[in-house]
Amino acid sequence: MPRKQNLSDLIQEEAQKFTPSADEAAIEVTAQAVTEETAVTPEESQETEANGAKRGVPTKADLEATIKELQISLKKSEQQEKTLQQKIEELQSALSEQKSSVKKLTKELEETKKTALQLAQANSKLIDEHKALVIAQEKEQLEKLEQEKQKQEKLQQEKQSYKPVPYRKSTRLPDNRPTQPLQPIETKDDFASNTWLYD
Repeated sequence: MPRKQNLSDLIQEEAQKFTPSADEAAIEVTAQAVTEETAVTPEESQETEANGAKRGVPTKADLEATIKELQISLKKSEQQEKTLQQKIEELQSALSEQKSSVKKLTKELEETKKTALQLAQANSKLIDEHKALVIAQEKEQLEKLEQEKQKQEKLQQEKQSYKPVPYRKSTRLPDNRPTQPLQPIETKDDFASNTWLYD
């Protein structure tokens, strides 16, 4: 089969056949470029589809497969979004719990600091009172020691000032009285004169 001629060649041939005679008026038409349209057979269409796939022009089947893939990835991304949303909610609740526990701990810390300050003040008071007691006891002991020392000094002074006379053996003086024999004294008891006592 002879090769198809270009459409423009055919048009030129037809134009030459119909060249008007001099008495006929000619219609002038501007020439435009005509693209050649060729009839495509089913075999050629398969080839062009294969070539189109190679060239980067997607076919209907390719587009449907791409749509399915995009739908699957959309579902996956929606599921990921849901799980991420749940994680965000969990993290927000955990964050709020941590904030409340931090507030509680800071409050407890402040109370502990106040208590520690009060205990330190009470402790320093007790230490001061203990020191005052110890000082008072020491003063008391010193005063007692001083008094005892003074007593001892007085005793020593008294001992030094007291000088006893040395002991002398006394001698018996001779009795110069006349010696008479001892006679019993006679007493007359008159019963009658002593009875008045019994009345």
